[in-house]
Amino acid sequence: MRHNLQKGKTYTVDIKFAGQLLNNLVGLYRTDYVDMAGNTKWLATTHFQPIYARRVFPCFDEPKFKAPFEISIARRTNMTALNNTIGWVWDHFHQTPPMSTYIVAFTISDFEYVSSNSTTPGPVVKVWGPKENLPQAHNALDVTHELLPFFEDYFGIKYPLPKLDLVIIPNFGKSAMENWGLISFRKSSILFNKNLKSIKTKSFILAKVAHELAHQWFGNLVTMEWWSDLWLNEGFGTFMAEVAITKLRPKWHAYSSIKVRDTYNTLYLDTLKSTHSIQTEIKSNAQIEQIFETIIYQKGSSILKMLNYTLTEDVFKGGMQEYLKQYSYQSSCQDDLWAVFTRTAQNESILPSTVTVKALMNSWSTQSGYPYVTIVRNYSSAEAIINQTKMTEDTNVTSGALWYVPVTYITKEDSDVKFTWLENVRQTTLDMNGTSNTSWVLLNIEETGFFRVNYDARNWRLLVQQLRRGPDKIPVANRGQLIDDAFQLANAGFLNYTVAFDLVKYLHITEQNYIPWYSALRNLEELRVIISNYEYSGMYDNFLLKLVKPMYLELGTVERIHDTQNEKLLRLHLITSACKLRYSQCITWARNQYYEWMQQPNPDETNPIPLDYRFIVQCSAIKSGGPVEWDFLWNRTLSPHIAPTDLQTAYLSLGCTYDPWLINRYLEYSLAGNVSLGYVPYVWRSINHPVGVRTGFQFLRLNWDRIYQTYEDVYLVFSSIFHDFVSQLSTEIDLEDLTTFYKLHQSDLTSISTILQSTVDRMKVRIKWKTKHLESVVNWLKKNKY
Repeated sequence: MRHNLQKGKTYTVDIKFAGQLLNNLVGLYRTDYVDMAGNTKWLATTHFQPIYARRVFPCFDEPKFKAPFEISIARRTNMTALNNTIGWVWDHFHQTPPMSTYIVAFTISDFEYVSSNSTTPGPVVKVWGPKENLPQAHNALDVTHELLPFFEDYFGIKYPLPKLDLVIIPNFGKSAMENWGLISFRKSSILFNKNLKSIKTKSFILAKVAHELAHQWFGNLVTMEWWSDLWLNEGFGTFMAEVAITKLRPKWHAYSSIKVRDTYNTLYLDTLKSTHSIQTEIKSNAQIEQIFETIIYQKGSSILKMLNYTLTEDVFKGGMQEYLKQYSYQSSCQDDLWAVFTRTAQNESILPSTVTVKALMNSWSTQSGYPYVTIVRNYSSAEAIINQTKMTEDTNVTSGALWYVPVTYITKEDSDVKFTWLENVRQTTLDMNGTSNTSWVLLNIEETGFFRVNYDARNWRLLVQQLRRGPDKIPVANRGQLIDDAFQLANAGFLNYTVAFDLVKYLHITEQNYIPWYSALRNLEELRVIISNYEYSGMYDNFLLKLVKPMYLELGTVERIHDTQNEKLLRLHLITSACKLRYSQCITWARNQYYEWMQQPNPDETNPIPLDYRFIVQCSAIKSGGPVEWDFLWNRTLSPHIAPTDLQTAYLSLGCTYDPWLINRYLEYSLAGNVSLGYVPYVWRSINHPVGVRTGFQFLRLNWDRIYQTYEDVYLVFSSIFHDFVSQLSTEIDLEDLTTFYKLHQSDLTSISTILQSTVDRMKVRIKWKTKHLESVVNWLKKNKY
């Protein structure tokens, strides 16, 4: 520097720099796709979240630092450049609003676009992508036009940019990314073939688009100061998607099933020793990478849902609007949000005078885990004691943690929802006057609270009796919750497994709704993974098949014209379970479906299997078949004509084989580059049965040096191998082998240390289960003559 800088004077710094164009799915990277004519096309695109803008240009690459960006891009004349803002001169883009570096984005490609002829005032909305994909982009375009005015009304702020581009990236590491005004999507997260009528796919795409659009306000317009508060971004994105879809599609059972799955999974993960608070201290880049996980998204969403219910929708919405207006184009922390909510709540006298929103919500955001609430009734005095205890994976683990718990309840005689508080205390007394001693009480109505519920033995019996007589008296969300709570409380040792198994026996008698069936089968199938290692697996499978078979036979395998969404989802889940249990009728049906496809003159163009059934049909055929069936499906993945959802399903199905040499060949194909990087996680995730997991782990150990060299800079793949695959190991020998592997390669694994610890925790839970519970479960099976 030639001169000393002068205090108070503004300087402009020009920096010459050069970034690298790699193919590792982060920063500025290149990728390719094959068009319908078989030509390979190349494009360059970006993914900067969380810390990859610094790889492309010099910057203060932290979320609290916001600046306007002016970007110019040089390109070939046959390509198009896209950026966060609108640009009337193709390569010189208008200045952006002040924004964080991680939501800057641009793409250089030969893409074309579709747009609607909407006359509604607002931004110009386009979906960009390979020409052959655009006919399947209209669904996303339509829902974007529905969602934008909804969010503008809800947040009380117009969408702040003049345009909104959704771009289809053929090889993208995330399912989607909320870049401001230029949202990137993986193909399977945005493309929908309306002729295939898959309600699951349509619901998934709606949820994904809604999540990313919500971020245009919460995350982009107002951004967290530091990654410690990432949960504000992702929790709100997830929760606001739920709010929007509930309003716009109130009868969509398929979306409800997604939320139920996510809630149950989060409640499980948040009991592991490796869990952490959602507001957590971040000190390293490795921690930043690993913080993008289920707990942040789903627990964040769940506690916001709880706050929304507690404050009431109108007060919550008013607080959101005030917060966004106060902090627009700025960064903030969770205390700023709590302060705004406290003001709006106090104005409406919503909370007890002794409670602030900060005190209430910090009990959920700054400590790990959650409580299970136990109600013990005195049936002679019409009183009940409600107490809270931290939910852990093990009864031997004690904790003094307390929460502000909003408790709702109904009884058999009175379906009007009542409300009481556990105000950061261990227990309180509940007046049960008017409730007979033959009546049940039910807590956490519609599962609005992020906690589990345990009951005294008599109340459990009364609930089971009600379910067997007529389940509709209990809300469907609570029927699912009762089952999930019972099995998870039993797994931790807080409840006898007899209660859980007696509870689910009602399903084949009276239950017609998908959610309780889903809750039961996900828990029972998790136990099946563990029990499959022991000699009692046949007895257990017999119990499961007897539970599933009556409803499977009633619904059949063919969709009917007047089927409801609920019936379609229930049929799909029962077929999946029946085929997993190798029920001969189901396997024959699946193989016939698969062979009909194999016999098509052009199987790349024509697949007669209904879209929602393709995974279970393909998996069953691969599992019961051999190399002929496997090669047929593998060859479909090589076709440029394959739809993105079919490609994803094919990769998930190929790992179903029980032939070790085919598993090894599959993993070798992926390691050799025959599978695009964005799809490699599906390869590892697909290998989820005992033979496959042990074969795959052996492949991992023998080929570690190649795997590390190939994927060390591709966090998406590297982390998923351990999060999705290694975590399925379940025996003492497996744990010993993993421990040895970790000691040998510890320096290679520092970037995924948190994921690895969670993997070990899940293995230990399964291993402990044998000692703690196997005998009691076997005794129940014998007693009930399975």
